[in-house]
Amino acid sequence: MEEQVSQDSCDVEMNNSKGVLLKIANLYAEQLMSDVVLVVGSNRYPAHRVILCASSDVFQVMLMNPEWNECRESVIELKEDPMCSMVFPQFLKYLYVGQIKVSLQTVMPMLELADKYNIKDLVELCVDYMLKHVAKAATQGYLVSWFQYTISFGTNHVQLTQALQNFLKWNLDIVSESNDFNELCGMILVRLLQQNDLVVQSEFVLFEYLEKWLLYKKDQLDKELEMTEEEKLYELVSTIEAVFVHVRFAMMSLSELAKILLRPIMQYHKEFFVERVAIGMSYHSGQEEGIRKIRAQENGALQFTPRLYTTDIWGFSMRISDFEQIENYTNFVGLFFSQKDLSECHEEQSVAWEIEFFPRGVRYNRAKLIGVFNTPVNSEIPESIIRTVRLKVLCQERLEEEQRFTIGVLISGIQNKITHVRTCHVRTAYFSNEFRVLHIDNLIPYEELQLSAVNLSSHLIGEKRDTIQLQVVIAPLGEYACSETPPFEFRNL
Repeated sequence: MEEQVSQDSCDVEMNNSKGVLLKIANLYAEQLMSDVVLVVGSNRYPAHRVILCASSDVFQVMLMNPEWNECRESVIELKEDPMCSMVFPQFLKYLYVGQIKVSLQTVMPMLELADKYNIKDLVELCVDYMLKHVAKAATQGYLVSWFQYTISFGTNHVQLTQALQNFLKWNLDIVSESNDFNELCGMILVRLLQQNDLVVQSEFVLFEYLEKWLLYKKDQLDKELEMTEEEKLYELVSTIEAVFVHVRFAMMSLSELAKILLRPIMQYHKEFFVERVAIGMSYHSGQEEGIRKIRAQENGALQFTPRLYTTDIWGFSMRISDFEQIENYTNFVGLFFSQKDLSECHEEQSVAWEIEFFPRGVRYNRAKLIGVFNTPVNSEIPESIIRTVRLKVLCQERLEEEQRFTIGVLISGIQNKITHVRTCHVRTAYFSNEFRVLHIDNLIPYEELQLSAVNLSSHLIGEKRDTIQLQVVIAPLGEYACSETPPFEFRNL
């Protein structure tokens, strides 16, 4: 028992809240004086109306409102799915003791119960756990199910939904390795494929991921005893057409397009895939009439728009170790050659870029302007310091005309000891002889990287957590490409 003595020594405030909580916990543990029984599946749980009503306004309405039949019942059956039924004892215990133990497997059904019965404090605990274990969920096969659940709640779990969505978009190589990927809803997959900031090694590798997903769906269809063979084939063909129409075949090389024709998936809808491969062939051979025809279709311009591809021909990696030893305003420079055009029908040309990274702020030294029109002679410019984490992109090529590029910056991070793309910045920029520089600021919050080793940034990786790793992706946006994509939203799911 705790005591707090005020200035008037006769007034003593005594705190025995732990003892009171223990008494309430004993009501649950010993099942004493229960006045209602909750039936979940084949199990019965004695409970107390006062505890249920104090914890949940849903239970309060159910048990106290005369308009509800449950108000007059001493035994109430709750309809819960199997996973929620498994965790229901822990859920009920939390209402009494305020403590709970969750895992990757149990946190989502626990969140479902907390949402259903509007236990706001438990919702916060579950969401906080999930935010801290997104990477682990991806490797252990839970991320997709978490994501599909949270988006069904619309704006209720915005922060969590955004974190899961970003991990899915920027780390598809990790997610696709789990069996969970095969359970991805077709509608979500379509929305995913429409995104320009989808990070993947290449469009061909993306095709392989989708082929794996489809073959799993086919196996599931084959097990459907109530469907005829014609119905199964129709379902398979419909799925192929709905999903693979969003693969950007024009972003594959001619050699990769040739490989598509040899893939196992061809046997299920050969005509469709030959037609899609022909789009890529037309693009690389410069057949403008066919390109314009495709581009006129809904989302057709996306066919000719690159994603954030991470193979060497698209990107440049920079890895900086011993971060704590780096002095303020230090810069790191690298050179990179990107493609000048996406189509193989043009002569192979490249564009030279200078990449300059400022992880600890930018300083402009004091200078003088001498002989500049309309300014006093020897006008002085004071020193300037910008507290930002900046990437400077300089086009070293003398471009004959203005050209549009997409610039992607992928910054690695770590969570649950799993290294992944944690932050992604994308810019669409026009470069010419007059405009050759692009600055991207606030890549990482400046203050975050000033923290001591005791509070390491989530963007510091490596065994010693002393390394920053980023990848810059630069791709040309030709006349047929677009920079906008449909929103990654699921209001009608």
